[in-house]
Amino acid sequence: MKLARGKRGWNQKQLGDAFDPPVGNSIISKVEKGQKEALGFTSVGRFVKLLELDESWLDKFLDAEETAESGETKAEQEADQVVDRLRREGATAGATDDLLIQLANRFTEGDHKDRETAYVSVRAALEELVRNKDIAALAGNADAQFAALMWQVDALNDDGDFDEAARLLDEEQDRLDQVAALHLKKQLNQDRLRNRPDLAAKRLIADQYRQAAPGGVFWALNRLAQAWRDEGDKVGDMFALTVALALAKANYDDRAKGKRRLEASALHTLSWCHFRLAERSTKDRHLRIARTAFTAAISKTNKEKEPANWAASQGGLGCVLEEMGERANDPTFLEDAVKAHRASLKMHIAESDENQKAAWHNLGSSLQSLGELTRSDATLQEAGEALTAALSLKDRTRDPLDWETTQNNLAVALRWRGEIAGKASFFDAAREGYAACEGVDLKTHAPFQWARLQWNIADLAVARYTVDPNPAHLVEARHYLAQARAIFVEGSEYQTQRCDDLLAKIDAAERA
Repeated sequence: MKLARGKRGWNQKQLGDAFDPPVGNSIISKVEKGQKEALGFTSVGRFVKLLELDESWLDKFLDAEETAESGETKAEQEADQVVDRLRREGATAGATDDLLIQLANRFTEGDHKDRETAYVSVRAALEELVRNKDIAALAGNADAQFAALMWQVDALNDDGDFDEAARLLDEEQDRLDQVAALHLKKQLNQDRLRNRPDLAAKRLIADQYRQAAPGGVFWALNRLAQAWRDEGDKVGDMFALTVALALAKANYDDRAKGKRRLEASALHTLSWCHFRLAERSTKDRHLRIARTAFTAAISKTNKEKEPANWAASQGGLGCVLEEMGERANDPTFLEDAVKAHRASLKMHIAESDENQKAAWHNLGSSLQSLGELTRSDATLQEAGEALTAALSLKDRTRDPLDWETTQNNLAVALRWRGEIAGKASFFDAAREGYAACEGVDLKTHAPFQWARLQWNIADLAVARYTVDPNPAHLVEARHYLAQARAIFVEGSEYQTQRCDDLLAKIDAAERA
């Protein structure tokens, strides 16, 4: 097929465009590389006809079932969209078409919640590829250097210069350690390109056994899992998050299970790894596991002896229950989330620790979700009080994104109070809150968070119009919604649909 395409002077895009209807590069690349497993008779027939191939090829597919996977799949279409976006944004770093297509297809398959998740993972893989291209030069000709050094050490020993020989061996050990670190880095990068987080986790575990002190492997792996989880969560890197989960699971299964002193800590880390993946997945499996693991961690933590750890696991359980309640529109889950956050906050206050600000935020967030769902002004008022308490403990200068998240939630609570009570004063206060959020440079550092802020401002303007039918509110709503949609359309069908739904409300209001 590739030969037939070449004879016509077509690249993959030109071949895809020649189909009716056109298809993207991903399916062409997969078929040419023998990686399209679900090819059926009809799909093969289209290639045979277009490229004027020998029709005897069709005989091999007479019994092949034609399924939804036989043609161009949604994942393949998304992969092409990811590649197009990378090129538009100048993020391909000279990568070949084959490399880009392979990477994009590896990361768009699965149950990711948004295309943005796949895009971030592909971009991270490309960035790692660029960073690791100089490793060969750094390592040098290791075998030749090692052999020459061994001869030199033997010669020094023959001369009786044992101290100098020992010094050279120590220097060589340092160099070998550096080479080993570079080798591991290159292997991890290769695992990322292949989207094999399981292999990356195994390498990291082996490396910890090599360098960690006996008995310290559990805590070293626990910290490593947390580091990979936090970095993955910060940038939305699914590969890093999945590596973190594999590390945490192996640490629990192989080193903590049955050891009460370690089990609670291992379960706590494992729960958060599942939850961070759940936030970016369309499936509920990670959520259910996170809930079970947090519950187990709480049961294995001594509340009197380890109050901070007990409170942390209560807070984690509350976050999971809140997510479950929002997905299912179930107030029972949200009420349970509020209970968990109250218990966590009470303990953090009693211990006077710095986690109070996160506990106040989590309580306010769950109350805000519950108040919005049940349309309870009293619940929303309490949410505002909790979020205000969280803001009083947060440093906008030190962590502006964290501060903005809490401020944004507070504005959302005020917006819903305005709708429920029909009072413009709440809408005004909400707009002031969003204006404060606009003072944070979200568009550069957190574009999705910035887009959500734009959507919230548009939603507020539409809500205000129901109380004060001033056309200026709809003009403002349309302006902010366009900015939000421009970001969401690149990476999130769900968020794009929310924009379109709100746009329909604006259109209906203007026609009325």
